[in-house]
Amino acid sequence: MERAQLPEAHARCRVGGVAVRRNRGFGGANAMNPRRAAIVAQARDFIRVGRIDDALAAVEPLIKLDPRNPELLSLAARAHNAAARHPQAIALATRSLAALEHPEALMARGDSLRAEGRTDEAIADLRRAIALAPTMLDLKVALVATLEEAGRTELARAELQPVLEQIARGREPLPQRVAYEHAKLLVREGAWGEAVATIDGTIDATIDGIITHAASAPAPGSIPFLMLMFLRAKALDRAGDYAGAWESARRAQDSRRVQFDPAAHARETDELIAFWTRDRVRALESSGNTDPTAVFITGMPRSGTSLVDQIIDAHPQAAGVGELDSVERWAEAACAHRREAISSRDYSRVAREYLAQVRRLSPSASRIVNKALGNDRILGHIALLFPATRIVHITRDPRDVAVSCVMGAFGSTRYPWTTRPEWVAAAWRDSQRLMAHWTSVLDVPILEVSYEKLAREGDGQIRRIIDFVGLSWDERVHGFHASRRTVRTLSYDQVSRPLYTASIGRWEHYAPQLAGVDWPEATT
Repeated sequence: MERAQLPEAHARCRVGGVAVRRNRGFGGANAMNPRRAAIVAQARDFIRVGRIDDALAAVEPLIKLDPRNPELLSLAARAHNAAARHPQAIALATRSLAALEHPEALMARGDSLRAEGRTDEAIADLRRAIALAPTMLDLKVALVATLEEAGRTELARAELQPVLEQIARGREPLPQRVAYEHAKLLVREGAWGEAVATIDGTIDATIDGIITHAASAPAPGSIPFLMLMFLRAKALDRAGDYAGAWESARRAQDSRRVQFDPAAHARETDELIAFWTRDRVRALESSGNTDPTAVFITGMPRSGTSLVDQIIDAHPQAAGVGELDSVERWAEAACAHRREAISSRDYSRVAREYLAQVRRLSPSASRIVNKALGNDRILGHIALLFPATRIVHITRDPRDVAVSCVMGAFGSTRYPWTTRPEWVAAAWRDSQRLMAHWTSVLDVPILEVSYEKLAREGDGQIRRIIDFVGLSWDERVHGFHASRRTVRTLSYDQVSRPLYTASIGRWEHYAPQLAGVDWPEATT
């Protein structure tokens, strides 16, 4: 049956002649009673403020009553997308599109395809959405962002330039998302001063870094403010203004008002070590699953996990699924009750479900790599789920890790310690203690990889990784940086280039800012 086409009845306001999405309806084909409409509006508000579980709790009962409703399915897709549950988002958006060809569902699916590294499919969805709503600014910005992250800078610039010109003709200030993507392209092009000026014009920053906000400027702590300030820090870092870069990043991090208790984190690590003794590991029954498909990467954020993932993914018999957190979420839910009560049957079921999930994403791969950042906390469960798995643990100088974390926009709720260098040092120390413990009590093999050795030695370390995961050598692995797969992490700059050593010792530029921190020793 032919899919319905949405009538041109979207509510819009205009910025320099470009329509900006406000609250697009799904037209008469999707009328709702007032109570359901109020629930949908509330779910949209929940998504906007990051209350994803509340949004899904509101919309999922409605989907059970009306499982083909395109607006409900699209809204659920947006919620899963915001929670980085991209396979679920893609499936829901596809169901929505089967009922109604609509730009919101296309954008939700396109953004998740982009996050999964399926760049060409994402671009196709966004172009379809733009064809339906050619004046909708969000769609054009999303297309520019997708092209830029894929390294297709000239195409991104070609898409953005008409938008910039149209806004300029209307004598309007740049909308925040447009300014952000414009500044990202300027950084790529080496125009760091112009990038900073673009950002400052948006956040209304004075030359000495004191932020004075206009009515249209992003509020401190908001996502637009954070994105702009971290990009400002990146531009200043590239320009060699390290003090200015750190100040921009610090202001962004301070505006988040994140709380972290290093002592509590150390106690939690102690509890994990105390629970997962060698005797308990031997006493607990595993799933018995002998499939070697699942491979896991562990390591601190910004330690090289994306690089190892991209290297393995470049092998024709392997694939990466990014930071898929389904095992982590199951482990958290299971441990909220009683870890000792998890049975072999539970492990067997979860292992089967996980392998089915990743095979749907990469049906032809014999090794499928998961680099979720919480893997190091759940390796006991991973070893019991997948007795034939292999673990790659990558480490990096904690000072370089700290600089990269503080200068980037990590999820402060899940990883609050990434916001201050002294907290990074504490978390790095706990992670190393825990990994040493896993190595001593688990039967699954764990390969230790040094980021510095990988960057300096290249081929030898790459071959070591490929051999460890049980694959024969293939020369195509050397071209990992040329993969058309897009990496949606702070590491996407790094993995789109051949191995380089410029990031080793980057912390020395920030030595004054790192002084006074009790840094653990690292072998590099």
